[in-house]
Amino acid sequence: MDLELLLVKRALVPSDPWSGDMAFPGGKRGQQGEGLMETALREVLEETGIDLNSSCFLGVMDVFFSSVRPGMGVLPFVFLVNGYPEVRLNEELTSYLWVPLGELKGSKGRALIKNFDVPVFHVEGEIVWGLTYRMIDKLLDMLGED
Repeated sequence: MDLELLLVKRALVPSDPWSGDMAFPGGKRGQQGEGLMETALREVLEETGIDLNSSCFLGVMDVFFSSVRPGMGVLPFVFLVNGYPEVRLNEELTSYLWVPLGELKGSKGRALIKNFDVPVFHVEGEIVWGLTYRMIDKLLDMLGED
């Protein structure tokens, strides 16, 4: 069985530079003193209803920096979840996809996004680009799937 990634589509919000984009669940660190692991667990639970506490934590990837907000770093936490947990999206998200790594690998292409010709993944009618594209591309490289 091919490993799959959970991707979510962000709601359309005019003030959000990533509005409508496909992404991974996650978000900003909350209260002062909250650790990064606690942030990852909380954000995934808030956005998708998935409790990762009983899942297998595989590790963290390198920090990725946003080109939209220079200086903002994103540290991806990777978990292995058995089966397909029930997904209950909050108001920040509009849809989700479980995408096999093999499908991602074969869907690389290019697209014109915000007047830039950029590398993308074409997945089930959606375009994955930017920061999320770079994270997936690196993960595929780490797994020897590129």
